[in-house]
Amino acid sequence: MAEVSSPQSTAAQPHRLERGVLSIPNAIALSAAAMAPVLAVVLNAPAAGPEAGAALPLSFLVAFIACLLVGNSVVQFARRLPSAGSFYTFNSAGLGPSAGFYTGWLFWIGYAILAPGLFTAFGSFVHDYFVATFNSNVPWWLFSLLAMVIILSLSLRSIRASVNVDLVLLFLEVVIFLVLSVLAIVHGGSGNTIKSFLPSSAPHGVSGVGLGVVFGILSFIGFDAAATLGEETKNPKRNVPMAVSGALISVGIFYVFAMYALTTGYGLDKHANLLKFLSDPNPFVTLGHHYASWLLQPIELAAIAGLFSCFMAIHNTTVRVMFSMGRDRVLPVSFGRVHAKWFSPYIAIIGQTIFTVAIGLAGGAWLGPGATGNYGFTGSIGTVAIVIVYCMSNIALIRYFWKLPERSVWRHIIIPIAGVAAFAYPLWSVAKPGQSWPYSLVPWITLAWIALGTVLLLTYRKTSPEKIAAIGTFVAEEDLAPGEEDQSLLAARATSLQHPTVEEEAERHSEIMED
Repeated sequence: MAEVSSPQSTAAQPHRLERGVLSIPNAIALSAAAMAPVLAVVLNAPAAGPEAGAALPLSFLVAFIACLLVGNSVVQFARRLPSAGSFYTFNSAGLGPSAGFYTGWLFWIGYAILAPGLFTAFGSFVHDYFVATFNSNVPWWLFSLLAMVIILSLSLRSIRASVNVDLVLLFLEVVIFLVLSVLAIVHGGSGNTIKSFLPSSAPHGVSGVGLGVVFGILSFIGFDAAATLGEETKNPKRNVPMAVSGALISVGIFYVFAMYALTTGYGLDKHANLLKFLSDPNPFVTLGHHYASWLLQPIELAAIAGLFSCFMAIHNTTVRVMFSMGRDRVLPVSFGRVHAKWFSPYIAIIGQTIFTVAIGLAGGAWLGPGATGNYGFTGSIGTVAIVIVYCMSNIALIRYFWKLPERSVWRHIIIPIAGVAAFAYPLWSVAKPGQSWPYSLVPWITLAWIALGTVLLLTYRKTSPEKIAAIGTFVAEEDLAPGEEDQSLLAARATSLQHPTVEEEAERHSEIMED
């Protein structure tokens, strides 16, 4: 007889992703690719330039430190609660089911809405490359759809294949930009100065550095992606924290180094050069013209590769959040299903693909597919939602460890408080009223999404309270020592099993019959 011979035993073995198929380099690749280091320096450096000026390296260094504060929360939680839900699971444990619901609701849309922007930006970049290189005017959306088909195939068949592709592309693009950065520093002459790390180098002093930090933080969005691999990574309680830390530290160092090289190579400490920089659509290509013309083609191809790897990483991260919420029946339960052969959350993958294509094509037609069009708009919405989740996670960490014997005043209280403070200003800068259109819509869209989530939460409380009790309760239990799982999570799961809904009973009965 099959081992799952009762509703209780079936429920105790929910739909699972394939365990132990990913290594630390695989997990690092997902987080690093989600941050898109090459794309970030290409797009965000010019955006931060008007305010930060020659203090660009300082702005990105401060942003790096701020993200390390949030990274502490991810690491501390991942050591105890490895799960594909990431912040959804963490904040449920620290702040309760309702906060977990809002976390999942915001985290889901935060990552999901990034994908349509990457979808259009990829098509736009490749279109421009074909026009410049081959004088061929192929519609941008054809390139976007081709990329989507490849990503869909890889994510359905194998998460290992997806992250290995990310790893290869990431290595190539970073090496190309590191070579360019080294050449720029070597030939920078008098531009090499420690003044790049002083606030006085910014046109507007400390406030200019602060606004530059906003764009620096935007460049780190996605560092937590490896946490969603908690159920597929070997020894997740050890390896996932190492992957998050490794990706964050390595990409942070790359950012600061690349920003210093850009400042030095362009000579931003001189006012005339700064003015030229502010009107330059692609400063890194300009550096290539000056110091390594033979690198121009690789630089452009590296930017395209960076977009693709980021697109795939964001897609894989999003579907695992959807999978976790579907498994908890907060989203449609079908999202929590795993393919019998490939062990991929195939319904969530298909759902996210449809969402990406629909919003991507519509947004590209409305605002344009480029960096200042759909990519920038959807990126702003996603950033606001994800930064709110980051702040909640710091608060959740304090509460979760408050009464535990291993509580550390430094790691579990001081650093999380500093993390909330570090992200408060960037959040306000992106979401404050008075932004230019369509960015003025960003706070309203975010508030509307929260309001919709509130309606859904209240509906669940009235009709299916067991769903709320079970929010974020699943962790990779076989990787935990007996008795180690958080007691509040066990209690919530017990509540869910004792009061199943009609739909849950029907599904469990179907699974038992299949066995």
